[in-house]
Amino acid sequence: MQNIKQLYIKLYFLTAILFTIACDAPKEQSDVQKGKELIQYSQNLSIEEFADYYKVKVIQAASPDSIQFNYIFYRNEKPEIEADAFISIPIEKVVCLSTNHLPAFTALNKSETVVGFPGIQYIYEEALLASANNGGLRDVGQKSGVNIEVLMSLQPDLVMGYTMGSSFEQLKPIQKSGIPVILNADYLENSPLGRAEWLKLTAVILDKYNEGDSLFTSIEENYLATKKIAEKANQKPSVMTGVMYGDVWYVPGGESFAAKFIEDAGGKYLWSDNPKTGSIELSFESVLEKAKKADFWIGAASFTKLEELKNSNTNYSLFDSFENGEIYSYTKRVNKNGANDFLESGYMRPDLILKDYLKILHPSLLPEGESTYFQPLKP
Repeated sequence: MQNIKQLYIKLYFLTAILFTIACDAPKEQSDVQKGKELIQYSQNLSIEEFADYYKVKVIQAASPDSIQFNYIFYRNEKPEIEADAFISIPIEKVVCLSTNHLPAFTALNKSETVVGFPGIQYIYEEALLASANNGGLRDVGQKSGVNIEVLMSLQPDLVMGYTMGSSFEQLKPIQKSGIPVILNADYLENSPLGRAEWLKLTAVILDKYNEGDSLFTSIEENYLATKKIAEKANQKPSVMTGVMYGDVWYVPGGESFAAKFIEDAGGKYLWSDNPKTGSIELSFESVLEKAKKADFWIGAASFTKLEELKNSNTNYSLFDSFENGEIYSYTKRVNKNGANDFLESGYMRPDLILKDYLKILHPSLLPEGESTYFQPLKP
C-alpha cells in the first residue's frame, strides 16, 4: 500500500512538472514566432511585422558575396533580440548614398527627411533640389566618395547605403561613430516589381508602412494591367540593347531586370537564352552578328541623336534599327545639370517604364498618352 502511495505522489509531481512545461510552451514559442511577412516579389528583402517593431532582413547585401544583415525598427521599447542594428522609428533625418534611394521619401511626402546626399548635382527631383537651395539638404560628397566629417556633422538618425565598389569600406567609419547604417540592395533584384518593392523599406523607416504598401499596390496593379495588354500582341518584335564602352559591348543577361521589361512588353530579347542576371560582356562583332536585323534598339545609353551615336562609332550605322530610326534612349527626363530621372525614380516606377516599352514595341495597343522616360533618337 505504501508503494502505491509513493507511486501516486511521484505521478502527481510528474504531472505538475509536465503541466508547467505545457503552460510555458506558448510563451517560449512566441519568442521565436515569425511575424507577418510583408514582401511578395523581392528576393533579397524580407520585412516581418510584429506588434511594436519590424524585423528587416537584407538577404544578399552585396554582389557577388552573399552578405546578410538583420535590422530592427522599433517604436517604443527596443526588443531583446539579436540584430545588426536597432533603429527607433519614425526617423527624422537620413543620409542617402544613391539616387534610387530618394524617390520613396518624396512619394511618401517626406523629402525633408533627407538631409544629406553625395553629389546634389545628380538629383533630378525638384523638391530635393529646392531643399538643397534652402540649406535643408547638404552635399556630403567629395572626389574620393563620401565626406565622412560633413556627414557626421548632420547627426542623421540613419544612413542608407549600398555595397558596390569601395562603398562598403566607406560605411565602416560611419558605423563606428554610432550612426546606424542600413544597406539597400535593390540593384540586385532581377525583377521590376521586386526592385520597386524596396520602397516598403523606406515606408518602414518613416513608420508609414500602410501608405507605402498602398503605393506599391498601385504600381503593381498598373504594371500587371499593362503586361496584360501586351499579351494581346500578335507578334514579338526583336530587341537589342546597350552600347560599346571601350572595346566591350555590355548587354543585360536573359534573366535580368531589363530583359524582364522586354518580355513583359511583348518583345523578343535577343539574349533571352543567356541565364545571367547581370551584364554580359560582348565584342562588337558578336553583337552585330546576332542583332544586325533587330527590329528595335532600346537603351542606347545617353545618346539623343543618331548623328551623335554614329560619330561615337561609325559601325553603329550597320544595324537595321539605325537605318530605320528605331533607336531609343532613356533621356526624356534629364535636367540642366544632366541628372536623369530614369536612374532616380524609374526603378521605383516599373509600371511607367513598362508602358514606355509597350508604346515602342506595340504602339497601337497603348495609343493614349506620352512616354515617361524613353524617347527616339533624333536624326
